[in-house]
Amino acid sequence: MKKLLAALLLALPGISAAAPPDACSVLTLEEINAIAVNKAEKAQVLQAGNPTKCSWVDSRKGAVLVVTLREVQYAARDEMFVEKGNLEKIYRGHAKDLDTIGDGGYWLQANKQLTFRKGKTIASVNFAVPKNQTELDSAQVARLIESRLK
Repeated sequence: MKKLLAALLLALPGISAAAPPDACSVLTLEEINAIAVNKAEKAQVLQAGNPTKCSWVDSRKGAVLVVTLREVQYAARDEMFVEKGNLEKIYRGHAKDLDTIGDGGYWLQANKQLTFRKGKTIASVNFAVPKNQTELDSAQVARLIESRLK
C-alpha cells in the first residue's frame, strides 16, 4: 500500500519542486560593469537550487552585486509581501512599492534591497558597493533580469 501511494505521489504533475533560472546566467559581466562603480570580474555561485544566489565579484574577491532568484509554487505576490512585512519589522523602516518592475515589487532603503516578482519567480537585487546602493541602479539591474524571466 505504501509503495502504491508513493508511486501515485510521484506521478502527480505539479508536485515536483519548481526551479528558478540560474542567477549567474541572467546577467553578463558587461551589463553589470556598465552600471557598477567597481568592475566585476567573475560570477560566483553562492547557493544553487531554490533559491539560487549569485555574486559578481571584483579583483579583490569583494562582492559587487548579489542577485537571488526564488521560484514559488503558489501565491508569489502574497509570499513576496509577507517577506516585505517581515523586513519592515526587522529594519523598522517602510518599503516603497514599485509597480514599474515585473508584476510588482518594492525598494527597502534600510537594507538597500530591491525585490520584485515576475510570474512565479521572486528576485532580489543587492549592490554591495555603497555608491551603487541606490534605487535607480538596482532598478536598472532589475529590469535587465525581468527581461530574461518568463
